[in-house]
Amino acid sequence: MKSANALTTNKPGVDTDRGTTEDPLDLLCVGIGPFGLGLACLADPLEDLRVAFLDKAPEFNWHPGLLFEDATLQVPFLADLVTMADPTSRFSYLSWLKQTQRLYPFYVRESFYPLRREYNDYCRWASSEVRGLHWNQEVVDVTRPDPEGPWAVRTVSTDPAQTEQVWWTRHLVVGTGTRPTLPGMLQDAGADAIHTADYLHRREDLVSRDHVTVLGSGQSAAEVVVDLLEATDGPAVDWITRSPRFYPMEYSKLSLELTSPEYLDHFRDLPEDQRDRINADQPQLHRGISDDTINRLHEALYVRRNTGGRAPVRLLAATALESVGRHDGRLLLGWTLAENHRERQTLTDAVVAGSGYEPTPVPWLDRIRGELFTDAQGRLSPDRLHRANAEGTVHVLNHGEHTHALVAPDLGMGPLRNAHILAHVTGAEPYLTESRTTFQSFGRLPQTAGLKVLTCPESTVHAVTISQRQFTLRPVNVDVDAPLLHEWLSAPRAQAWGLVGADERRVAAEYERMQQEPSERAWLLEESGRPIGLVETYDPACSPLAAAYPVRDGDVGLHLFLAPAEAPVPGTSRAAMAAALDLLLADPAVQRVVVEPDAANHAIRRINRWAGFLEQGEVDLPDKTACLSFLDRANHRDPSRLSLDTAGSEDHIDAPNTLNTVEATA
Repeated sequence: MKSANALTTNKPGVDTDRGTTEDPLDLLCVGIGPFGLGLACLADPLEDLRVAFLDKAPEFNWHPGLLFEDATLQVPFLADLVTMADPTSRFSYLSWLKQTQRLYPFYVRESFYPLRREYNDYCRWASSEVRGLHWNQEVVDVTRPDPEGPWAVRTVSTDPAQTEQVWWTRHLVVGTGTRPTLPGMLQDAGADAIHTADYLHRREDLVSRDHVTVLGSGQSAAEVVVDLLEATDGPAVDWITRSPRFYPMEYSKLSLELTSPEYLDHFRDLPEDQRDRINADQPQLHRGISDDTINRLHEALYVRRNTGGRAPVRLLAATALESVGRHDGRLLLGWTLAENHRERQTLTDAVVAGSGYEPTPVPWLDRIRGELFTDAQGRLSPDRLHRANAEGTVHVLNHGEHTHALVAPDLGMGPLRNAHILAHVTGAEPYLTESRTTFQSFGRLPQTAGLKVLTCPESTVHAVTISQRQFTLRPVNVDVDAPLLHEWLSAPRAQAWGLVGADERRVAAEYERMQQEPSERAWLLEESGRPIGLVETYDPACSPLAAAYPVRDGDVGLHLFLAPAEAPVPGTSRAAMAAALDLLLADPAVQRVVVEPDAANHAIRRINRWAGFLEQGEVDLPDKTACLSFLDRANHRDPSRLSLDTAGSEDHIDAPNTLNTVEATA
């Protein structure tokens, strides 16, 4: 955290904090695009957080070659650098409008979609206000001299001095984003072939040509075509794409839910090759053309057709560029029409290719690549929360649709991703992250009934008497119960709960998340007012179990944890199980209880059989081989008639102490 004698700033004349091996920065991000800048803005008010953001560019400038005067973003202004994580931030788009005295005109305009130029101006303003940005710094190497120490990031300044420096940081963020890519066959065409990203830099030359060919069917290609058509005495235009058709942007509300955390969870559960196929099959979701641009394009075509003497225009889909050559000083393009397999050649003076973007190469990671998560194709493959190494000290902002689907490039999801990263770096939750954001489900079908054990109010108390012992269950109150849960679940005996060694804030964050989930609920189990354990109830359809068996309406899953006892009482594990089952089956919507203990946990399996569960066999889950077991409502035993005596039965556990100290995870 904050060093007493150092300050991170992008203001000249102030000492730069680059960290040291003994006192490293908390976070260093390489790349200051919208996502990296957004991370800086969310980190800015966290005063104890020492950060640095590096970029080889001299300043922020977002897609300058496509900043048409009237082009708008494809997302609302709420998808700014910070709002989806912190609507109160001083770095919000609305704050910028107010600071620059544009808020009222924007209000009167009655459009949620900012001009692209405005968005760039907004980001440039934020980059001048936020702390920790360092321009003209090219990262050339990352190492870790001490395997348990900080990352060493070596940079060379891009000014004439080419000054070398080393920065030290606990957490490294890869924020280099993407770069324009030209088809290989066009790369030898020299200045006569450019990417749409450079169009405005070359516009004067292009509109003076006799003929221009535009490749691609996305928004950028369409905007270039419109501009060429509307230019006075503009060129003849061929607009050709290999896509089956010129897709409109799919921007319906239900389609927008594909940029949600829920869809991301489903997408990440799929095999790598299937994820790649899905991305390839959904071009209209983020590579189509906006309705406004299509309407404007059609009007320009209509006007041109009805205006004599204008240069001709040709549009053709489902046609692939196969070759590029020269003929009489012009480009000779060879095409294949996909549907009838005909071949065609055209002559043109210049090509503008809307051929997309690819991840920016990161050779400076080569020396640590063996420590990073990669897929079969060698691509960086961060986990669900954007961590790219086992220790969780390398994070990735935008290096993949192959791992994070449409969430990766979506501006509105950037603040959520950054909030997750800052939560991991700080060990707290500086920004609330929403866990339920969609109306539809993806890859799973949640229960339709309102199961009380998942949706009951926090004031609920369930009481039951078992063999003259009094038990109560109530929903976990994180504000009150976090210290106790931390004591229980951070201990080594709670290995299966995934929180061993976690601090209290992390444990609290997990149960706060569970409180927000409509498919999960945690309960504190007490005997005669004394906490003795934890019960978790969940919808199996929204868990890894959904891939292991066909979940049925009325199924509810159960996890049971018993705390260690100073003076163990024989039969407590069975009593706790009986109390948990009484809670679940008091809800008439519950027809079957499902448990999935580790197959090697024979103690809890005996208790499950005693309670009436029937073992169905072993199943592979992400973290264990489990014994899948069911208890039908018809087989439930009345808790008032249960005997907790363990002697003389197959369910006997030799050491009574084991009953209370076993990690009873059912």
